Order: sequence, then structure tokens, then C-alpha cells
Amino acid sequence: MRLKSLTLQNFRNLENIEIVFKDDITVLIGDNAQGKTNFLESIYFLATGKPIKTESDEEVIKFKDESVNVEGKIINEEQVRISTIIQKVGESLRKRFLVNGIPRRQLDYSGNLVVVFFRPEDIELITGSPSIRREYIDQTIGQVDRDYRKVLSSYQKVVTQKNKLLRLLREGLAKPDELDFWNGQQLKFGIILQEKRKSFFEKVNSFERKFGDFEYRYLANLISEVRLVAINDREVQAAVSLIGPHRDDFEFFQGEKDLAKYGSRGEQRTAVLDLKITELSYFEGVIGGRPVLLLDDIFSELDESHRKHVLGLAKLQQTIIATVEYDEYLQEALKDGQILKVKSGVISR
Repeated sequence: MRLKSLTLQNFRNLENIEIVFKDDITVLIGDNAQGKTNFLESIYFLATGKPIKTESDEEVIKFKDESVNVEGKIINEEQVRISTIIQKVGESLRKRFLVNGIPRRQLDYSGNLVVVFFRPEDIELITGSPSIRREYIDQTIGQVDRDYRKVLSSYQKVVTQKNKLLRLLREGLAKPDELDFWNGQQLKFGIILQEKRKSFFEKVNSFERKFGDFEYRYLANLISEVRLVAINDREVQAAVSLIGPHRDDFEFFQGEKDLAKYGSRGEQRTAVLDLKITELSYFEGVIGGRPVLLLDDIFSELDESHRKHVLGLAKLQQTIIATVEYDEYLQEALKDGQILKVKSGVISR
């Protein structure tokens, strides 16, 4: 899989950008806050239809502009042109996904481009809230599993409707037996999600570890008919669904050490790096080719051995690297790469 070209209009601080990727490795050089990360995020946005730094689509639109357009040409088994477009329409946003100019649902759009994005903030996968880790699970599996995307969407809608009903039940404005249907739907979709998540973690943990005996332990908040019945009264009192995949989590371990509780900053960073490297193998096993690798200012965070390993890994697929310091070590390791300079939202050769 290869991103042949990228065209941007009004993505964050990037106004009009058009880049043709000529080499397997592309290096973006520039000071902080110039647009390097925004450029990498636009590729992630093109692949998934979602921003990575915020939950709000509106925030990716350049200040005082009304729309954003990200378009790329992808070479896989054949060449495909994909676009994600957001337009302000009054007080709302209109979001469209195009494949070769034809409108597609996001469900059918995702998967045309598959990426692995590694950035310093990813340490929050260990130190942050369970919602961050659930988002990681959904985005990773969802990039390459259409059924997962479909079931996840259905499950989320069911939980939303069930929570509305639970509020009515608490207020005495609905009948208890109305809950049976939504419990049945939640159980149906929840079991599928947790089976797919379990399979994902089994696969991830089966790959050879690069930097230590890391393990990623899936903590399924198991959903079953028995548990739904047992927790019924508590859910009505809380007016919210208390069990199921929307409360899943996972943990990072090195041997028997829980890295969230006992890991050093360096151990946590290395565990996340290991997970990201494993993503490459996971995606390759599913799609039959290497995804595009995005690396955002990570080399200053790595020791020499990890740095060397990542630079060697960068040559195994198309890799786009953002860096502030392009020192002699990087120049030598990436001497055959395409060099782009980023300053104030402008990208030049």
C-alpha cells in the first residue's frame, strides 16, 4: 500500500498543499508549531475520516475558513482516489467521503488507506483513561475490518437508545418490559465486538516482541444475559448502561509488572513503541501488505538502540517522518529519502 500524492485545503494551519511522494521515505523538517504534525494528521484523517488530536471535526478547519478538503491517490492492487470533505452549513457541519469521486458512507470508505501513526502523545495509551484505549482498539481494528465498524456503530446506537429508556424508567415514564428489546440488541452486538477484540489481542500478543516481554491484556467487561438481568435494577437507578464493550479496557504488562502503576517513563514509552511496531505486522497479516507508517518527532524520545531499530523498520514500507532536528545520524540513515521543509504552514523542497 502506498500514498502516491496528497492534496490539502484548509487543514488546520495548512492552506493549500500538494505533495507527490517520490520515495519510500519522506522526511518533514521544521520547528515546532509549523505544521509538521498537522500534515501527518491529515494523512490519518484521510485514512480514517477522523481527526486524531480532537473529537471535534470543526477544529480541523483552518481558522476563519468554511471547509476542509483532504484528497489522496492510493496505490494498492489498483490506484484509488479518496477524499474527505467537511463543510460548514449554517450552524452544522456536512461531512462527505468520496472514492474515485463517488460518495461513500464512512463504513465503506475506511480501509482504502491504512496507516500506523506513532507520536509522543501515545504514551497516554498507558497513562490515560480507558476511553483512550477503547478508541485505540476501535480505530485499529476498524481500519481493516468492515464488519467491526458496522457492529460498533450498531452497538453505540443501541446503548444510546437504551440509556434514554433507562432515564424514562427511573422517572416512571416507561414500562420495565420495554428494556427487553434493547438488552437483546446490546447482547447481540456486544458479544460480536468482544469476540473480535479478544481475537485482536490474541493476535497482537502472538507476534515476536522487539524490545522486551511486553503483553497487552484485554479486560473485557463481559456482557451476558445473566449479567444484564442481575444488573437491571442498578442500571435503572443509574439511568445508564453499566456493562458491555463500551466499558472494556486493556493493560500494558512487562512480565508481571503493570506498567501503568509501576513502569518508568522509559518503559512505558518502549511498550507503546512495541505496540505500534506490532500494528504493522497485524495490518500486514490482514491486508496482505504493509500500511503507511507515520512517525511524529519521536527520535528525541528514544535511546540509540531503539532509534536504530525504528530507522531500520522505516525502510520496510512507505514511511513519513516529522522531525525538528535532522542530525547527521538521521541524514545518514535516511539519505535516500525525500526531504520537505515546513515553515508557517508552507511545505517546500
